[in-house]
Amino acid sequence: MNAPLEPARIPDDRISIEKRSDGTLLVRVRSESHNGHFLPDAVFSFRCGDPQYSYWITRLESQRIR
Repeated sequence: MNAPLEPARIPDDRISIEKRSDGTLLVRVRSESHNGHFLPDAVFSFRCGDPQYSYWITRLESQRIR
């Protein structure tokens, strides 16, 4: 049996996590420059019950501690 894959660790300086009033997490990953060109930022939302919600809420809480 294979262990579940862990998400790749994104450096904290490239992400912002916001918790909305309804509990939804909004995660924005800033793009990197490739030959001076930027792609649009990646934006994801997670609600309680989504498979990755606990991962992102943990990252949000660890950012608040710093």
